[in-house]
Amino acid sequence: MQLTQALHRAVALRPDGLATVCGNRRHTFTQFRDRVARLAGALRALGVGAGDRVGILSLNTDRYVEAYMGIPWAGAAFNPINTRWSSAEIAYSLDDCDTRVLLVDDAFAPLSIELKAKSRSLATLVHVGDQPTPEGMRS
Repeated sequence: MQLTQALHRAVALRPDGLATVCGNRRHTFTQFRDRVARLAGALRALGVGAGDRVGILSLNTDRYVEAYMGIPWAGAAFNPINTRWSSAEIAYSLDDCDTRVLLVDDAFAPLSIELKAKSRSLATLVHVGDQPTPEGMRS
């Protein structure tokens, strides 16, 4: 069974049902599935393949849930980063499991440049926040 099987079932049963709410953003199951599929495609376009690890350093938002579904959809493994860790602990974690792509929201964008400098494995930073994409990150 695929992790995304429940999402496909929800789309089949309630395509216009409310899937996520985050502040003023609301997505139906169909919209949510489409966003998850686009994220998976974007990860594949970055070179993410089967078994690769993709990390996320983010507060609890609808985009976190999209990543939770989109990363496995791309065939990769989800690496949730503890938001209370220091930059040294996060960099160690990224290197320990060979995480090459890290999704980062606005709250942790300032830390991301330091993480990229400290981590040997981290190659790509992807901004998943609401603010303009910081320099050195992909949107």
